[in-house]
Amino acid sequence: MSDQRVFLDDIYASEKCGGSVFRAVVMMAHEARFINEQARLGYLQLTKKPTTIAMYKFKEDKLSIKEKVDEPEVTLEADSLAPATSDIDLSSEKVDEAADAAFGE
Repeated sequence: MSDQRVFLDDIYASEKCGGSVFRAVVMMAHEARFINEQARLGYLQLTKKPTTIAMYKFKEDKLSIKEKVDEPEVTLEADSLAPATSDIDLSSEKVDEAADAAFGE
């Protein structure tokens, strides 16, 4: 097998990507971008392409991916959202009169 390729067997054998081709590609792409940025800033002197280095790291099982954790849903009690109705008179006659007055009738 060639050292410059990542085969499906490599991806399926990887526990860090869970056998997902999509995750494997994302892991390698993030690493390649990081390597490229480090080289651009002068921290690294590249002898190979960033994607090739990222593939080597993936095959050596040196890459991992962080999963986004969904934040718990904030629930508000209905009482805190409802306006205080003690000050408001919602009788239908007064509401109708107010609506008529607003439209000039």
